[in-house]
Amino acid sequence: MRSPAALVLLAAVAVPLPAYADNSPLAPGDPAWAARGQLGYSKTSGNTDNSAGNFLLHVAHVTGDWKVLFGAEGLYGSTHGETTAQAWDAHLQANYNITSHFYWYAGVRYDDDRFSGFAFQESIKTGAGYQFVQTNATKFAAQMGAGYRRLRPEILVKDDIGGVISRTPLDEQSDAVFDGALTFEHAFNQNTKLLAAATVQSGKENTLTTASVSLQVKMTNRLALAAGYQLTDNSQPPQGSGRRDTLTTLNLVYELKNEKLAPE
Repeated sequence: MRSPAALVLLAAVAVPLPAYADNSPLAPGDPAWAARGQLGYSKTSGNTDNSAGNFLLHVAHVTGDWKVLFGAEGLYGSTHGETTAQAWDAHLQANYNITSHFYWYAGVRYDDDRFSGFAFQESIKTGAGYQFVQTNATKFAAQMGAGYRRLRPEILVKDDIGGVISRTPLDEQSDAVFDGALTFEHAFNQNTKLLAAATVQSGKENTLTTASVSLQVKMTNRLALAAGYQLTDNSQPPQGSGRRDTLTTLNLVYELKNEKLAPE
């Protein structure tokens, strides 16, 4: 049985609602939506036979003093036809503007990484955030709060190329967590943009940290190429699993741009 947090999140994924964003005030008539989608795929053959793919979707919507944000990401990789990477996550958050810079937030998050040593990690969270910079060129925000998390560790046995031979599920665990996030976006010019983000959920059972950076170069008003790097760290993985995973990507990006509203 999944907890209410998972049920709420799974329902939210089915709705095109919107991760973390700035709280720039919108004037009447300003666009109320922003979105960013990414797709990446690579394949090698011959002496090596590897395939890898990844996707990302972030959406933000403002209505009155509320901002609703949704994000989903996933990846898949195989070597010689055997799955060696498979993960996805989704998060839904609502921000309420107390001032033009200060906001309160509440959200849910679900992580499913079949090669991390955790069958799933899910959480409910709430706290406060502050938008330190909110210009058209640069946006920087931070937030922190507390929450409740459930997770299920599992012991993995892997073969020589990284495929999972067997899984031994362990008992579900739950704990209170500290929740924190930083987001940064800067446009060097009309065509080049840097995006960076970091999140942490820390409790007695595990600390899950993710950090990413991406350089995006526009090809048209809607399409861009992006080179990115992502780090995922679980502080206490079960036996048979490593602590850190990294992902380097080259993606095609489609963006519904809004100068006053970032989809992260």
